[in-house]
This record gives sequence, structure tokens and C-alpha cells, in this order.
Amino acid sequence: MAQRFAITLTQLTYFAECAKRLNMTVASQELHVAQSAISTAISHLERTLGTSLFIRQHAKGLVLTRTGEQLLQDTHRIFGMLSDSIDSIRADGGEVRGSVTVACFKTLAPFLLPLLIGRLQERHPELSVEFIEGDHEETLTSLRSGRAEIAVNYRLSDPEGISSEHVGDVPPHVVLSTDHPLAGRRTIALAELADEPLVLLDLPDSRGYFLDILRSAGIAPRLKYRASSYETVRSMVAMGLGYSILNQRPRISGSYTGAELAAIEISDDVPALEMVISSLAQVNRSARAHAVASAVHEIIAEQPGLSRAPRHD
Repeated sequence: MAQRFAITLTQLTYFAECAKRLNMTVASQELHVAQSAISTAISHLERTLGTSLFIRQHAKGLVLTRTGEQLLQDTHRIFGMLSDSIDSIRADGGEVRGSVTVACFKTLAPFLLPLLIGRLQERHPELSVEFIEGDHEETLTSLRSGRAEIAVNYRLSDPEGISSEHVGDVPPHVVLSTDHPLAGRRTIALAELADEPLVLLDLPDSRGYFLDILRSAGIAPRLKYRASSYETVRSMVAMGLGYSILNQRPRISGSYTGAELAAIEISDDVPALEMVISSLAQVNRSARAHAVASAVHEIIAEQPGLSRAPRHD
């Protein structure tokens, strides 16, 4: 006798969308389903499982309970296996179809995403690509919530439940105004900047990486300005307001202000940032996610400016 289940894929779909949006109204709009249908499905799930999946906050949306978080992980795994099966059955000459959402670290995004989307459109015209930009934790949150299936990030931590594969290493460099006395140098020791004001790229996790580089060189940074925008940092440096340390290196020397910068290699032994492709550890990647990962590896291999120090392990 065929086994029958007390819950349905439709209920799990509604649950996953609510967990993704943390708002039933928004989830209903995304799914083009009446909110009452979603509310009924979630209530049926909770009655069937004998536990609450969400905490309802009046006018503030939803919060997943611990049971809800576990069900969300299991739902991702179920949907991943089902997607693999559908991809395999529908495969036609290696074509990849459907939709995939990529989360990308915000300073990597302008260097990588246009190339990635262009390549995927050319290679897989039936594949729709969406993306989310954010800092380190925001990209991981996008994976955990199901908003994104795959992420391109820096390895700034080793979070539980996330599987990451190495793509390349991006060493840091110093940026100075072209009017700076040291701007013509090919390399520079960080000690030479000890008395200079620092313009810090101030992103969660990233800020610690940059400050640790200076402290490891025996420098107490003279932190003058903080900015969470990569281009704001470059523009402030170009105007002579201080120096900064960055990893990604544009192919242009100009800033938004029109003033230019000099990018100088650091002679000290400083750690590179490891670029990684990440996904949920317990969920098999779909053919769509594999297509994204393959294209990222190719782009990084072809663009030395994106990965200037390949790692050999």
C-alpha cells in the first residue's frame, strides 16, 4: 500500500516562503495566493506536528521557533532532492532551466556579478538569475533562510551548517592618493603608514580583518574615517583624507570624485582573504547551483584581478 503523509508539498512551500519573508502578507503576494490560504496551511502544519512553527508578532511579522528552524532545514533538503530529480528528468542536452538566487558579498558583487550573469545567460538562456548583495553575515542568512541557494563570499568565519569550497585568494593592498609622497612606490611596508590617518572599510567581520593586519604589523591604527561603502572609501582616499587597505582591485584608478588613487602592494607578510562558494551543508546543490559554481570558478581563473594569489592545498 502506498504511504500517505499528513502534510503536503504545497503546505511546505507555503511554510518555506513564510520563513523566507517572515511575513504572511508578503509571502502571499510572492506566491500569488490568498493570505487566508497560507494561514490555513500553516495552522494545519502546526496542528499536524503538534507544535508552533512561528511566533506571531502583531504588526511585526513572524519569528521562526526552534522547531520551525529545524523544519525549514528539512524542507530545504526535501526540496533540494526533489529539484535534483526534476532536473535530471527534464535535462535536455545538458540544458539548465529554472531560477536561481545568488547571494554575493557586497564588495565582490560589482567585480563578479555582471560577468557571472552574462556568462550564465549566454550558456543557459533558460536559467533566470537573481542576486542578493550583503555583508558576510547577510549572505549566510540568505542561505539559511532559503532566500538564496548559493553564495559567493569571503571565508571570514566557519559557520555551522554551511559548506564552502575554495575559489581563490585575494591579497590586500594599500590605496593612496596619487598626490601622496609614497604613491609612486611598487611596494610599501605598513610601518611607513603608522602615523597616517586610516580610512576603514567598516563592514561586519571585514573590519576586524583589516585592523588585525595593522596590529600584527605593530601598528596602532590612527582611525580617522569609517565607511561601509567600498567606493566611499576609495573616494575619500583619492581626496587625500587618509590611506586604506582593500582587497578587490578595480581596473581603473579613478574614483567617483574624479580624483585618482594608487594601488600599492604590501611588502609585509599579510593574510589574503579566501574567496569561497557556499551552500547549505545538508542540501545537495541543484543543477542550477552547479552551473553557477562552475561559472564562478571559470571567471575567477580568467580574471587575475579577482584572485591574485591562487592557493595550493
